[in-house]
Amino acid sequence: MPNSLAIFWDFAQLHESLLTAANDGKPYQISPTVTQPEVIDVKCLLAFADRSGRVVINRAYADWRPLGGYAESLGEAPLELIQLFPNKLGNVAVHRQLSADVITHLEQAEPADIILIIGGGSEYRQLRQIVQAKGRQLMGIGVEAVTDTFWIESCDEFNFYHRLGCRKLYTGPLDMVSLDAERARSLLTVAMNQLSRYYGTDWVQQVRIKPAIIRQEPDFDESLLGYEAFSHFLRDQGDLIERRHREGEQEPEFRLLASEDSGDEAGARTPNPEHLATYYLRVAGQQGIRMPDPIIMWEGIDVYASFLADDITFHSFSEIDQECLRLLREDFPTLSMTEVKKVRQVLFKCFLFRPSVDDTIGFHEDIKGIEDIEDRYFDLMLARIGNNLEEPFNYTALSLALTGNPDQAERLERIDGEREEE
Repeated sequence: MPNSLAIFWDFAQLHESLLTAANDGKPYQISPTVTQPEVIDVKCLLAFADRSGRVVINRAYADWRPLGGYAESLGEAPLELIQLFPNKLGNVAVHRQLSADVITHLEQAEPADIILIIGGGSEYRQLRQIVQAKGRQLMGIGVEAVTDTFWIESCDEFNFYHRLGCRKLYTGPLDMVSLDAERARSLLTVAMNQLSRYYGTDWVQQVRIKPAIIRQEPDFDESLLGYEAFSHFLRDQGDLIERRHREGEQEPEFRLLASEDSGDEAGARTPNPEHLATYYLRVAGQQGIRMPDPIIMWEGIDVYASFLADDITFHSFSEIDQECLRLLREDFPTLSMTEVKKVRQVLFKCFLFRPSVDDTIGFHEDIKGIEDIEDRYFDLMLARIGNNLEEPFNYTALSLALTGNPDQAERLERIDGEREEE
């Protein structure tokens, strides 16, 4: 009887990797406002899967809205499409959902013999230990010269996309799927919302805006839109943002124009979770917790979990920071070392690291996996913030403050309840 096969596609990452390879290694990132061409030879990969075993699960993960070019190919394929939406920084954290689904599948009574990850990278390294512990094989498919070496070495078997005989479906210029005026306006809106939430004010200094856009789209350049300077681009968005330049200030400031329903009385009476999240972060700062951006913190925990899964030890915190920066820059190309150090400093306060042994730094023995790291992080923040609040927690706001997403609200409420019972 042939081996059973569970297939999990990081579809967007494979799409981006193929376009990166076609662009001589210059990183390509999907924009939600630009319809993408069909790049992946889906039929070829499905044929390979059929030759490799009896397929029992076949799931593909992405934000499918800009991937309409695949409608015909995917409509004919025996694929379960999982829709994921971008977080506040515009990133789609496919690897979190995909990894969770792999782990759930492995906990079944009879999981597949082979776990095949199509399009993955180093963010999936922690799966190696979990798959092997279940006596299963881990197989990967990626793009040569683009896929991370650590991920290739983590797999029991790895195949390069082009060596499987898959066709090159798109040969057009990349500027046809890159920056346009509407996409630039969308990036600006997201950046302004992020900065407003982070600094707790509607007005944002001009100097902060472009870095926030580049963080979403590393290739952003106003000259591609016909502007000689970024300030000219901003001044041309008068229907979207408002400008002021206060006396004595070097930099002008901008804010998003209010929407028509911004005066809604019910909305004014109900605390805004995003505003509360900013307040919670200020409280944490007053208690000595210098937080990075919540999304960076949450993704940083994922990186540390990969260190744990691979049983990696380091000789100094500097080594930890350098490796963490390298991995996080795969998703956040302009990330600074300062933010990475903040991640480590927060986790240090969680008592994550054991005392030095043989001049190396590792994890405490009772830290077994990513949930243990997350729980210690949540315990720390619940204590530091909650002990300095008079009102009850808004757990949705707290989840936004700690992870950048509201989806950990129920878990935080449960952990907080357990703390109160002790």
